[in-house]
Amino acid sequence: MNNTLALIALIVLIAVIAIGFVLKKNVGLIAMLAAAVLGVAIGQDDSTTIAGFSASTFVMLLGVSLLCTVATGNGTLELMAKKFLRLSGGHVAVAPIIMYLIGFIIAAVGPGCVPALGIVAALSLPLGRSTGYNSVMLAAIGEIGSMAGRFSPITPESVLIRGLAEAQGIMGYETNTLIYATITTIVLSVVIFLVFKGYKVKGAEGRVQEQLSAFTQKQILTLIGFVVMILVCAIFKRNVGLVSLSVAVVLLLVNAADEKTTIKNVPWSTLLMVCGVGTLMSVVSTVGGVELMSNALASIMTPNTAVAIQGLSAGILSWFSSAIGVVWPTMVPTVGAIAEQVGVDPGSLITIMCLTASFAGFSPASTGGSLILAANATDPDFTKEKENKLFIQLFVLSALLLILTVLAGLLGLYSIL
Repeated sequence: MNNTLALIALIVLIAVIAIGFVLKKNVGLIAMLAAAVLGVAIGQDDSTTIAGFSASTFVMLLGVSLLCTVATGNGTLELMAKKFLRLSGGHVAVAPIIMYLIGFIIAAVGPGCVPALGIVAALSLPLGRSTGYNSVMLAAIGEIGSMAGRFSPITPESVLIRGLAEAQGIMGYETNTLIYATITTIVLSVVIFLVFKGYKVKGAEGRVQEQLSAFTQKQILTLIGFVVMILVCAIFKRNVGLVSLSVAVVLLLVNAADEKTTIKNVPWSTLLMVCGVGTLMSVVSTVGGVELMSNALASIMTPNTAVAIQGLSAGILSWFSSAIGVVWPTMVPTVGAIAEQVGVDPGSLITIMCLTASFAGFSPASTGGSLILAANATDPDFTKEKENKLFIQLFVLSALLLILTVLAGLLGLYSIL
């Protein structure tokens, strides 16, 4: 390994992330430019550089995103969430639990975290009014539920991480990660409940029961599509991206959603970010950059501190970038080498990175925090002073959850199973 080239490649990677953050540009596009230039600089032919663009990852993200965009566009996910929310009935104490379950289930059935984040954030304000709970607390509990559900086997996040892990021969960690994520988020939901003094709410204030319509024919077809996708992937072990894409196309053919609107609303920016960073990471790996980064992290780790340091690194990086677009494609490839050098379970390293990179998303500069801000901004009583207070509040919440998770890693709680 040429250490000079490897170091230059890592500097380029860090510069790409920094430029994207400072200029507020898509990191994936900048990464594609950097991959092209870096490839030429190291004498790599263009076809090899292009091969670093993962077609399987792109199809996976496109298929799941397209299906979820259909379900969001025709109102299926939102109506399903509201109907589920009605299960709380007149029992105010159940509302936070229902919010957690909504976030968990919507993320787990295939869409992943982001669609669930938006839905629970939107539901938090009306639910807060009808129950007396702080709407930020409800949104945070719903969002942290989605941060556990996102690690079910069929979500984009799980498929991406599994591909990166299997390339290093790491398998069999998935169930443990989902269990750890569920337990951690339940505990942290209680922490959030206590921080926002949810225990002081004794009853509903001015409860208004929204009249919900029945599912339309298009929405019923969409729900059937999701069931088909889950069953085919779970029973026949087919590729979640191809199956989701197929189901989405069938739904568009039967006019379950508007094709033009659906295609327009696919999160193309996220797709480009993930695949663009993956292309650059391929070049960085070729020149030994990933190995150099693994060695650097391993040099400051011991078997007792490795999990905590890996989690802290992923969380800090996630404050300034996307977990699925930058953090996991960058850091998961280092797990195999670190685990071997330090002598720790690679599954524990992956688990804590999954959690800390997710919880950093409560920062107002990230998706989860910004959606909570946006939802509360729709309140006519939401002043600039309240906005500034909430901005700081969300960042502190993100830091608190990150610190608690890192401490759990330091105590060895993610190495029990």
